[in-house]
This record gives sequence, C-alpha cells and structure tokens, in this order.
Amino acid sequence: MTAILEINDLKKVYEGGFEALKGVTLSIERGEILALLGPNGAGKTTLISTICGISTSSSGSVFVDGHCIEKDFRVTRSKIGLVPQEINLEPFETVMNTVRFSRGLFGKPRNDAYLEKLLRQLSLWEKRGNRIMELSGGMKRRVLIAKALSHEPSVLFLDEPTAGVDVELRKDMWNIVAELKATGVTIILTTHYIEEAEAIADRIGVISKGELLLVEEKSALMKRLGQKQLQIELQEPVTALPEALQTENIALSGDGSTLTYTYDTQAKRTGITKLLADLAAAGLQLRDLQTEQSSLEDIFVGLVQEKST
Repeated sequence: MTAILEINDLKKVYEGGFEALKGVTLSIERGEILALLGPNGAGKTTLISTICGISTSSSGSVFVDGHCIEKDFRVTRSKIGLVPQEINLEPFETVMNTVRFSRGLFGKPRNDAYLEKLLRQLSLWEKRGNRIMELSGGMKRRVLIAKALSHEPSVLFLDEPTAGVDVELRKDMWNIVAELKATGVTIILTTHYIEEAEAIADRIGVISKGELLLVEEKSALMKRLGQKQLQIELQEPVTALPEALQTENIALSGDGSTLTYTYDTQAKRTGITKLLADLAAAGLQLRDLQTEQSSLEDIFVGLVQEKST
C-alpha cells in the first residue's frame, strides 16, 4: 500500500510553553481507517486542525498525497474533507444547497449527479429539500459528512463523529464509514468510544499529552498487549491462597470463592496445566472455569495510565 498522509516530527507549542503536540510522526496508508484514541486534551483535535491547515505547527512537516500542506495548501486542502465535532450549519438553508455550496467553495464544477449519489449513500436524498433546522441531530451529522465529501476528497477526518448520538445511529455511522472505505476514501477517526475503534478501524493510534504512544494494527495490538484471564470458581471458599499458589499472576476474590489467573497468550506456556495441578495438590476442588480476553479499552486505559506515571 502507498502512504497518502505523512506526518514527520510535528510539534505545536503555544505561548507560555504548553506543548500540544510533541513530535508526532505518523504514516497513513491509502484506503485505510485509522482510529486515534486519547483522553480529553490529548492532542487529537490539535493534530487534525494542523493537518487541515486550521492551525499552524511550530515545527515538523505534513505531506498529503506527496504535497506539502504549507507550500501547496490549496492542493492539499482540496484532498481533505473534515467533519468537525460541532454541528455548525446554516439552519434556514436546504440540505442540497448546503452541500452544493460546500462543493463550490473548493472550486469544483457543479455535479448534481455526484451529489445525488452522495446524499443517497448517506440516506439524505429524501431530505434534500428540507431546511437544516428541520433535521434531527443524527441527520445533521450526516449533512456534515456530505459537506466534507462534496468536493470528492481522498482523505476524510472524522473528529468525534458519533459524540452525543444514540447507539443505533452510531452503528449506522459505522456502516457509512465502511462504505466510504470501500470507495477508496482514507479515514482518520478520533473517538472516545473504544467499541467504535474495535468495530471499524484497521489500525489504532493512542495519543496522550500530545505524544503518540503507539500506532498498530488492531488485531496485532490486541494480540500483543491483550491478556487473558482464567476465572476459577471453587467448590468451597478459602480464607487465603495456599503457599504454592501465591504468585503475582493469581488473585483471590474478596469472598474467597474465585481465583483469577492472568496469563500471556503469546508465551510458550500459559502455566494453566501447572496451576490446575497445584490446585489439586492443595486439595481445592473446582466448580467452574471460564476465560476472559482483555478488551481494547483495558489496553487503552493501561497505556495512558502508564504514560501518566
């Protein structure tokens, strides 16, 4: 695959010395979906604003499809679509006119056939004559996406696109993103919803305090950092762990009825066989066994906490 977005040692320092971005370096492949996770104030929106030319960087460089965002601003901006967090639309304008006007701002010739296809894809065609003020919050967010895609960009930024919408609409938005990817659009998504990243992203980036902690394929990240836990329910509760079981990987529940064994799925040996043998030797009888995989949320929280300490 070919990188469509190259970010090299990008820094943003405000007056007073606050570092919003601390040397971010990132390469994004053409046609992929990258989910950028991070807590409030992590630098997600600052990064997007800088790439889109809304904010200027203190140092570093950004190239979009081989063009520098500073030297070739008009070219790079025409290749980018941005869906902001805030819904800022002209309330008395119609859906079609709103999208048509957005296309014109980028100097694109009128193409109602393309706009019809776009509005149909976003389930907005039946609403094309409606004024923005007549739409629901979810429909307004769809209009924002239509505006961002009206000039046929190759890169789409979605900054918290499902913030404040219900679960059903959120899943609809995931389907829209998948359809856009199928047409070749590269998508960079910032989100607070871990399940959103798990559902649609090809790669996951974690940013905290202006620093990119990692960027990795979702499946590889889950495999590398994810841990499994074996929950062992005992026939009879115990007041303390037998000496043979007192390792850092085993925890006893407060009521003494359950043991939790954490193990690395990538290790050559999980240690489960030895654990079960030790349990039998200690005279402990089992009622039930079940395993649990660490979620992406567990991994994300752990990384951010590790960075903050």
